Amino acid sequence: MRKRNWFDTLGSATTDLLLLAIGILFFLSRIVTWRILEIVFIIYSFYTPTMLIIRLVRKEKDADTFDYVMIGFDYAIAIIILLWPEMFFHFIHIFAGWWMIAHGFIMMVDFYVLKQDHLNGTVSTFLGGLISLLLGLFLVFSMKLAVKTWLLSIFAGIYFCFYGLIGLVFHLFVNSPRTIGKKRYNWSYSAPVLLNAFVPVRVYTSVTRLIHESALTNLPESDEPSCDLYVYNYLNDKGGEAFGHTDIAYKGTVYSYGCHDPKSRKLGGTLGDGVLIVADEKRFLNEALHGEKKIVIRYGIRLTDSERTILESNIKELMSRAVPWKCALAEADEKHETYTGFMDYASRVYQGSHANMYKFSRGKFRTYFAAGTNCTLLADELIRSNELMMIDINGLVTPGAYLSFLNTEYLKKDSLVVSRTLYKCGINEA
Repeated sequence: MRKRNWFDTLGSATTDLLLLAIGILFFLSRIVTWRILEIVFIIYSFYTPTMLIIRLVRKEKDADTFDYVMIGFDYAIAIIILLWPEMFFHFIHIFAGWWMIAHGFIMMVDFYVLKQDHLNGTVSTFLGGLISLLLGLFLVFSMKLAVKTWLLSIFAGIYFCFYGLIGLVFHLFVNSPRTIGKKRYNWSYSAPVLLNAFVPVRVYTSVTRLIHESALTNLPESDEPSCDLYVYNYLNDKGGEAFGHTDIAYKGTVYSYGCHDPKSRKLGGTLGDGVLIVADEKRFLNEALHGEKKIVIRYGIRLTDSERTILESNIKELMSRAVPWKCALAEADEKHETYTGFMDYASRVYQGSHANMYKFSRGKFRTYFAAGTNCTLLADELIRSNELMMIDINGLVTPGAYLSFLNTEYLKKDSLVVSRTLYKCGINEA
């Protein structure tokens, strides 16, 4: 289990105190607070594209059209706010409004998933989504600037105070170093859903930079420590693959979850029946590299005997709700027919690895949702429990957030993450 010292705790508590201070400042003087945030925003809007340009010049990242668009956009926004400060208030209201509308929409889809799968939390999720939608519409379309600023200040103050206080309690009392050797709680508080759900992986960690860092470690593959559990991150730094995907592998078996039934997909493939793929680790990796042509980053984690027992219990509970499901190619093979239809992802994986596939008869993960019950959440729930708290990420877990966390842990001393291997089209760099 990852060691936690008072230095780590104080660092987290300092961040919590800063959030709390910002929240209190919103109530004491909202205009001053917004002016401070305006200055921070301008500095950040200049800093971000400048650092990206430096990385492109140093060839730490492969440039694409998206990078140049974002550089121009960030500089343009910074210059506009610098020359016309009053535009900041208009911009922040529009940005916050559309953010809340999108957040409300996600919560409404979450409500549908909870209701569909007969899970708890439907009422609170529906009310939260409705409030977010109504508030967002008001911020975007209302012409009353003073009222919008006051309302947004109240919500921002409550938000920052709440997360600051909750974070302090968690880091200083619930999960402090004094709890070592005692029962620890698998508890986290959620950051804004959109932040983790839709920010591309490039914001968290550049694939090119990861490969560069890995080469600097100069760790030969033959010296890679033996691990009990592996976490796989599949991604690319361009196109749709930038969002990423997460699997785990235990004792040579991969557990991969996604919306893999083409007949059940809705909302552009972000919602549908959850499908669990259980496959041989080596065959599945080979298919991902050669068949799907993904970049794969694998992190190895060592477990104690008790942690292995808990993980196996979690896997057993998950599989107790799983019922066999066959993709189109598997159905054709069962009937001894030649399959000539569209080769969807599940069929391609089956062809390359002969994996077993399942849907869920009840409970969580019966329905897949990209911004909720997604691949990373399933992997995280298998790894974590009340007794086993190896990876503690606050908020909604996504491939980008998980990749960033695992890479940070790998670079620490005495970390639970003891190995990292990068694969790209069959060529691996340890």
